Amino acid sequence: MRVTARVAFLGAWFATTACYAYRPVALAPTPGSQVRIMFTSAIVVTTLGRGRPDSTRRTHPGVLEASGTIEAAASDTVALQLGELRTAVGSVPNVVGQVALVPTAQIARMEERRFQAGTTILAGVGVSALALAAYIILLIADITKQF
Repeated sequence: MRVTARVAFLGAWFATTACYAYRPVALAPTPGSQVRIMFTSAIVVTTLGRGRPDSTRRTHPGVLEASGTIEAAASDTVALQLGELRTAVGSVPNVVGQVALVPTAQIARMEERRFQAGTTILAGVGVSALALAAYIILLIADITKQF
């Protein structure tokens, strides 16, 4: 029973490590911000490998959305270290860590990934309450077995 209780509390801790959401931001976010960019229409995105000797340019047509970390932002271009590129058919493989130069004229909306303290607390309380209820049920079941 002690192992079950430990697993329940460990599960509660893992489930509530943090909650994040994307919120709209201006077109000039600070470097280091994690963002999701939606384009006005499907565009061709050119990527460069980062820190590799074979850092050749690759083009990816039909991109509708990009997400990653802002490296630099100017009035006409955003340099984005990619986490993901999405087309109408799904994610583009093998782009994580590459850098894309995105023209700001093609950006329809940009959202920044932000920590949600209230949601994290609420989820933590809920999962902890469930874990406590499971522990109490197991404790009652163990006590009634002894009679």
